[in-house]
Amino acid sequence: MAEGFKRAGFKALVATDYDLMAGRTFQHNHPDTPFILADIAELDTDDLMSAAKVQPGEVDVVCGGPPCQGFSLAGARLADDPRNQLFLEFARVLCAVQPRFFIFENVAGLISMQGGAVLTAILSTFRELGYSCSWKLVNAADYGVPQSRPRVIIMGHRGEGAPTFPPATHGPSSQQSSFFNQTQPYVTAWEALSDLPVVYQGQGDEISIHTQPPSNSYQRDRRGTRVPGFVYNHRATGHSQEIIARYESIPEGGSAKDVPPHLQTKKKNYFRLAGDRPSRTVTCNHRTDILHPKIPRGTTVREAARLQSFDDDYQFFGNLTRKAKYVTQDDQVGNAVPPLLAEALANQIYIRLQNAEGCSVAAE
Repeated sequence: MAEGFKRAGFKALVATDYDLMAGRTFQHNHPDTPFILADIAELDTDDLMSAAKVQPGEVDVVCGGPPCQGFSLAGARLADDPRNQLFLEFARVLCAVQPRFFIFENVAGLISMQGGAVLTAILSTFRELGYSCSWKLVNAADYGVPQSRPRVIIMGHRGEGAPTFPPATHGPSSQQSSFFNQTQPYVTAWEALSDLPVVYQGQGDEISIHTQPPSNSYQRDRRGTRVPGFVYNHRATGHSQEIIARYESIPEGGSAKDVPPHLQTKKKNYFRLAGDRPSRTVTCNHRTDILHPKIPRGTTVREAARLQSFDDDYQFFGNLTRKAKYVTQDDQVGNAVPPLLAEALANQIYIRLQNAEGCSVAAE
């Protein structure tokens, strides 16, 4: 989210997370932003505002995304999951900081949790704090992200006038024939990945360089400006010959259902990308769940980051396996808000701030 807001011209005043590796990644890519390594439930809001050097009411936007496991359709979604209460910590920060706007992001499963009661409770809490709210199930692909990624976004404005959502900039190719349709075709998975260095299973490095020029505007935009020419985190997991044979049996756009019986295992939730359309939702298990469209292997962190719309010089830190104490590179990419989606939301708020009399936009 911070990366997208930065692209839109905002300045991140402070950030916080409880995980060491997530913090290291943020600090490396946002070196000018103070970072507090802490559990949000134990973080004093005075310390948060002191680090940001602000007083209540001076901040334009607060963004947050509480852990989503308790809400997700992929999990048990237990009503008493303590992670479901972390939105109250977000509300506590809003109450203390009193930003003009906020953005709250979560998974699509939030809508149906307890028959919609959880979403209603969250909206009621924000409104009691004095915010006019709007919410929407948005798809990142509609904003130029090469990935079909539905997410619930709640936006709030302190006072009257709930924020409106930005119009879609991209859509299905079948809709491009209309004279009045101003959207561009969806960015496909292969349009996002085809210029990255070719690596086979077990190959690649944490730091490498581009070996071929970009072939489209999305690829050019993803080359980055921090360290142009460099590619980070492009390392493929090694596979056995049996796994390679299993992956080879799956056609582009196919799934585990296409694997011959003698190569099948109990695992059924893996898919091969179709190069001619946006990717499936990038998850924290993309290395085993989402396969490269052309090469029989799982996606690298860099490929997953490309599908999330991160620039190639945005570097992720941490292990590639879950044997470590801290979140992995895969976790960080899979849990992230796509920067292009965040940028679209940020631009919408930026317009409101410019039009509001007496509001000072915190831009770099």
